[in-house]
Amino acid sequence: MFDRLTHRRHAQRVFERATRYAANGWPVAPLAVPRHGVCPCDLGDCVDPHLVGEPIRNGFLAAGAWRACPWDIALVTADFDVVDLPPEYGALLNQLLKATCPTAMAPARRRWWFFLAPGSISPDQVSQAGGVLHSGADGWVPAPGTVLDGSGRIRWLVHPHLTAWQPYERRDPIDLVLGAPNFRG
Repeated sequence: MFDRLTHRRHAQRVFERATRYAANGWPVAPLAVPRHGVCPCDLGDCVDPHLVGEPIRNGFLAAGAWRACPWDIALVTADFDVVDLPPEYGALLNQLLKATCPTAMAPARRRWWFFLAPGSISPDQVSQAGGVLHSGADGWVPAPGTVLDGSGRIRWLVHPHLTAWQPYERRDPIDLVLGAPNFRG
């Protein structure tokens, strides 16, 4: 009884989060996370988390998808980039950005995830800091609330609703005074 009740509560929380992300324009996809050697996608040989289905940006469609597959959630990086940084950079950047940037953390490895407007930072700059840039329609990260063997329960430090569901728009003083650069020739 307890396991079924716990599973039902978890499925309800995931359903609510998935529909909320999609209703606010964040692309989501069902995420199959293998646990104890069993993957919910029923392929049988999965060892890593993987997407099941296409990105969804509509709350109504997300509700249908998560009723059919009450699994975890992937945030697809089609509309934002995710900068995944180690703690020595992540903690400092989080302190400087305060509540202006949606930020998540994977606690077991102490990785910090910053959600930025696409193209805000070069992959080389992220790589030099020991980080990874998740970008484009094929990229994704597990949504906070997901528990992974290697990273523990991912959690929001700055929830997207605090930034009006907008990724961080990187601006420097020159951009603020002269406007954003226009690279079209």
